[in-house]
Amino acid sequence: MSSFNDAFTKFKNWFIPKFIYGLIVLTNKTINLRVIGEKNTNNIDENEPLLYAFWHGYMWIPVYYYRNRQYFALSSLSQDGEYMTRILRYFGWQVIRGSSTRGGSKSVLKLYKKLLKGNTTVLTPDGPTGPIYKVKPGIIYLQEKSEGTIIPLGIAIDKKIEVNSWDKFNIPLPFTKTVLKIGEPVNLKKEKSIEKRCQLLEERINSVQQSAEEELAAWKGKVK
Repeated sequence: MSSFNDAFTKFKNWFIPKFIYGLIVLTNKTINLRVIGEKNTNNIDENEPLLYAFWHGYMWIPVYYYRNRQYFALSSLSQDGEYMTRILRYFGWQVIRGSSTRGGSKSVLKLYKKLLKGNTTVLTPDGPTGPIYKVKPGIIYLQEKSEGTIIPLGIAIDKKIEVNSWDKFNIPLPFTKTVLKIGEPVNLKKEKSIEKRCQLLEERINSVQQSAEEELAAWKGKVK
């Protein structure tokens, strides 16, 4: 029985990531994507640590848009994390396994060392298990220690499937209008408490997300 279970697990670890990878490629190739705010990263030195941040439920678009750039991401040690790790690697991401919930964790330390070398990371500060839209301190720790810059992202999708999950995961339907809003750089002052910096970053991500939704609404309302 154990050999059957092992074989079935191996099959799932191969099939599920491949299937989701195909769906991500298909939908992203067909959607009508509008990217706003790319200039916000123009004046950042390429050797400066950069941390993109957005809410966990909106990763379908950034995973594809930032593909093949060798950016770093954290992925949990759970079974879902195993699937996500494989999907990210198919898209040319570098993946570090572990949690971002504690600043002293080994995974965050590994990511910190990558940032010190001028690498870029992309994080979902409310992941991997929530609570939704709440920043955990891992990204604050990384930004402080690396003296890097955080770039908040907002993703608005017109026609989509919203999964019944803790993060209300968004899956865009083919050919739908989608806005990726790249926010202005965020540099949080060390003088403020960790809790205050988490709150400030939450506000900035929510603001960029709201701006993306407003851009989408204006786009849909245009007369052609």
